[in-house]
Amino acid sequence: KPLHEFDGLTAAVCNLRPSSRGTVILNGPDIRTPPKIDPNYLSTDEDRKVAVEGLQMTRDIMMKSKAFSKFEPVEYMPGGNVPDYADSDALVKAAGEIGTSIFHPVGTCKIGARIQDEGVVDHRLRVHGISQLYVADASIMPTITSGNTNSPSIMIGEKAAAM
Repeated sequence: KPLHEFDGLTAAVCNLRPSSRGTVILNGPDIRTPPKIDPNYLSTDEDRKVAVEGLQMTRDIMMKSKAFSKFEPVEYMPGGNVPDYADSDALVKAAGEIGTSIFHPVGTCKIGARIQDEGVVDHRLRVHGISQLYVADASIMPTITSGNTNSPSIMIGEKAAAM
């Protein structure tokens, strides 16, 4: 069964340099207890501005350009009932409701010289304060890359294997 009962396309907006920061914290001493995860999406003015401008630009391209006019586009999400330029709060709310992470979380065990500097692992990927424990994945990246995280993650693994 198709996702929708009509033909369509998805125009997506992605903030490549989000400034909002979430948290992942332990939820108790039992390792089977899932952690508390708070992505904290759209928590900064900068990220909210990017979201609003991205939705406005997407609407302009899809709804106002000659290239798409012959297809008579109809906005499905966030929907034509969400105001455009007059009400950025409505667009921020819509962005929060339809936005996703694109599945590239990083920085939960970021590399850093000391725990006081928010570093979890050192330059040799050793977890501060715990002997024989290493982390070698995208979680050590202090910030997200502007592209897919796969290649940098492979590089981290290759470097870890070589150490």
